[in-house]
Amino acid sequence: MADVIMQSPEAAAERIKRAPLVTSNRSMSWITDHVASVTEKSAPKWWWIAFTMSASLAMVSVFCIGYLISTGVGVWGLNHPVGWAWDITNFVFWIGIGHAGTLISAILFLTRQKWRTSINRAAEAMTLFAVVCAGIFPAVHVGRIWMVWFLAPVPNSNAIW
Repeated sequence: MADVIMQSPEAAAERIKRAPLVTSNRSMSWITDHVASVTEKSAPKWWWIAFTMSASLAMVSVFCIGYLISTGVGVWGLNHPVGWAWDITNFVFWIGIGHAGTLISAILFLTRQKWRTSINRAAEAMTLFAVVCAGIFPAVHVGRIWMVWFLAPVPNSNAIW
């Protein structure tokens, strides 16, 4: 035990030397260039194809909402005897997905899982995106989009509050 205490600092440093984290003898600048090249080089062809398909789908949804506004909520199957149409059903679905993300995050937190960080981030992002998706449906469900301000509690002279 005495020989461990009396060692020189160089001998102690040699004794506790760690294994290198990067074993391929790459320099830090090579690693930086390799990581940064993902965002600095031009997008590959498959990305542009996927982007074009996504943008086309987004334009279809904009067209469909425009058709809904010009035609009316009967397009969704909301008629006099039908109280639940496609919009409210989807609203409930997306709110449920948002609750699922919160539940996943809460269960992992309550059980004190050490590996929960990345899954919590994904679950909370899922919750936020689901709430944004759900928020679209009450706005277009009013039928007359120019009357959507009725969804907000605005004080008025009728003393409804």
